[in-house]
Amino acid sequence: MGTTRVLLESQRAAEQLGYTISSFLNPAAGGTAGRHEAASLRAVLASAAQSPKPRLVVVDNLHDVPDELTEAVASLARYKAPPNSRSAPLVRVIGLRTGLQSQAMRRLSSEFTGCHRIELGRLSDATSTELAAAILGGAPDPRLAAVIAGAGGNPLLIVELVHGLREEGSVEISHNRVRLLDERVPRRVRDLAQHWLDSLSDKARQLVQVAAAVGGSFMVAEVASMLRETTASMLPALNEAIDSGLLICPGEQLLFQHELVRRSIADSLPSAVRQALRQDMSALSRQHCLQVPMPPEFLITGRPAAGPPPGTGPGSPPPGSVPGSTSAPLPVPVPGPLPVPPAGPGVVHRLLPALLMARSTRAEPLPLGLTEELRTGLTAVLQGHYRDAGPVGTAYAPLSERTERITRNTVSLFADSVQRTTTRARALLAAHPGRPDEADAVTATVVVSNLEWAVGNLTEGLAWGRRAVESLGPATPPLWSPYVKLALATKLSDTGRFKEAEELIDTARAEAEVLGGPHRATPLIARAMVLLQSSRLQEAQDSAQTGLEIAARSGGGWVVPVGQAVLILVALRRGDLASAADYVWRCRAAVGADSTVFPSIHFDWGECLVATVQLGPQRTAELLTTTYAHLLSSPQLFVEEAAAAAWLVRLALAADDMPLAATVVTAAERFAAANAEHPTLAVAALHARGLLERDSEALRRAAREHVSPCAGALAEEDLGMLLSVQEENGALGSAALRSALARFEQIGSQGDIERIRAFTEAHGTPVANPPRQGRAATAGWEALSKTERSIALLVSEGLTNRQVARRVGLSPHTVNYHLRAIFRKLGISSRVEVARHITHGA
Repeated sequence: MGTTRVLLESQRAAEQLGYTISSFLNPAAGGTAGRHEAASLRAVLASAAQSPKPRLVVVDNLHDVPDELTEAVASLARYKAPPNSRSAPLVRVIGLRTGLQSQAMRRLSSEFTGCHRIELGRLSDATSTELAAAILGGAPDPRLAAVIAGAGGNPLLIVELVHGLREEGSVEISHNRVRLLDERVPRRVRDLAQHWLDSLSDKARQLVQVAAAVGGSFMVAEVASMLRETTASMLPALNEAIDSGLLICPGEQLLFQHELVRRSIADSLPSAVRQALRQDMSALSRQHCLQVPMPPEFLITGRPAAGPPPGTGPGSPPPGSVPGSTSAPLPVPVPGPLPVPPAGPGVVHRLLPALLMARSTRAEPLPLGLTEELRTGLTAVLQGHYRDAGPVGTAYAPLSERTERITRNTVSLFADSVQRTTTRARALLAAHPGRPDEADAVTATVVVSNLEWAVGNLTEGLAWGRRAVESLGPATPPLWSPYVKLALATKLSDTGRFKEAEELIDTARAEAEVLGGPHRATPLIARAMVLLQSSRLQEAQDSAQTGLEIAARSGGGWVVPVGQAVLILVALRRGDLASAADYVWRCRAAVGADSTVFPSIHFDWGECLVATVQLGPQRTAELLTTTYAHLLSSPQLFVEEAAAAAWLVRLALAADDMPLAATVVTAAERFAAANAEHPTLAVAALHARGLLERDSEALRRAAREHVSPCAGALAEEDLGMLLSVQEENGALGSAALRSALARFEQIGSQGDIERIRAFTEAHGTPVANPPRQGRAATAGWEALSKTERSIALLVSEGLTNRQVARRVGLSPHTVNYHLRAIFRKLGISSRVEVARHITHGA
């Protein structure tokens, strides 16, 4: 309704200016009606080419355009006046929803690239009340205003609500005041909610109905349990419900965007059903066994900690240590509650690092309050540094004028558009009046580096990154230096220069240690990313968990989702889907919990991988044309994930979707050709092309030339699978699979090992390797992962699953999953035996 209102207002303005108006405000009808609309639109374009009078063409609901009208609308997008004609301008106004539901609609919307874009957000409570007052002819009383607020700022919902209340006699209008008489949801709103509900798939509709019945907010695991589903299997339905706008995820729990809609959906269920569902939820809450809580330490609450976590005080044994062993204590992944965030300009210590490390812009502009806090904090940091630094740069301007300029320039880089931010940063550098090592110039240089990298200009991104590091000097406050170096280090790692990246991270880590607080977390998580790319899974997990622990204790919430994204991929490599799904929801909750978090392709990639493990190739391919379609055109994904293109092609082939496979290969090859100086991209494209064309030589080269050990092993696996089904090459296929298996065993990638073994069992391919020293243990204490050892030790102390979950930062459901694995590896069957096993020295 919001876009339609804008389009109607555009028509009125155009009429006053003498424009001829052609409207297609409801083009959803197909068949004969759609063909008639298409003919009308073509006639409009033909007459516009000859008419001296300006014309406005309006198309609403582009996302609902039927097939019969698609080509005509595309012609509208491509319309150009004939050469040498005297035709007047043709203005096009298009209305569409974000989150288009099909690849065809995405292609159609791409025809309108270059148009001026206006995004309509939710109405504020004050504006919502004004809209209702304008319709009703009086100011709503407080009770009615509260009901209107339940519409969540949705214009259509507000209009239907107030019209419905008036039609049903539920309001009384007197002396320019409107009093609410009956709070029942009117029929108009119930019909609208039902319309939105009917647009969902069966599984998503069931999810929304159960969630509406149990209350305004809910944990995913709770509803999944009630539906007898796993969290991972619920991801597609949940994503569909979120994409529809019915649900949102602002923090650790999900809730309805519009309370009115929730009430309508709940009221549509029989009373007995609602009561039964609420009883089921109460029973779940009492059992405390299937919730997936976001640990409080991951939320930036600002509340002081009550004290050290249990078991960490004086005299307590080191967490994770093995009785009788001399090995170093195992890390506890998650600490206790947050202490008070550091004093001083706290937002600067969160927002500035987030900006310097981000490879995207914010999804929306900074809120006004946060902007003012950032200005104040930056001014304090800059003034303190320049006073301490003495006469550095004093010839340029007085201190107050200088800090005001640097603050203003730096804040301007927190924009919500890649193009706008890049333009601002380049303009700032071109006109910069001060030293190149001043904070605003350094920030602008890093921002240009990051955003050039994000759009696929790798050579330029690296050059700007090196320039930023080289420009650091006396006029640069210490807060900037480690993040400038970390931003470059992660780019070096993306292109396979792991050693150089780690050396730079070590330098940045030493500087961050001096800064203290949350700054100590980021180098550890950046190092975890490098370790993951170089396939050192255990080291990556340890570094990420240590970084998350520091971030949780010191208020570094902006970096928490990045660390969680690393743990998602580590868990998947190890075949631990339960933990990976857990980390997905912790990652999403952490993104919603901290306003300083920037978007990242890591979050969506990890979620996509987890969401598709249990769905099969066909459903996954569908998700890649809807929910995760942006991944297919992301240069950032192809450079940061060496095997991403090959994984996508492998998936498309399994789904028998050759156009999807060809699209991925073309994108990878185009990206590699545009960055010929970086051979890692050419190898990734070669791997993808080899899969598509079943080219054994291409796969053999990819297996040999991939810098990432894991990507190389995947290429060798693909080669082995290709050759092993060819009768004349079966022996070569077995050898390649044996080699891939050995490489995955060295990496510790159990999930990949199990996939190869499943393939060989299904095809009767002999790949067994003879026993050798150094092979990872499969039974006993040595076979347990660090997480499993931590859980075993806590269980031996008599802690329940829920208590263990809070200590290690997992859900009780995942703790139970690990406990079963512990039982199997230790050859026992009870918690008492765990304690006995540890007591006797493991």
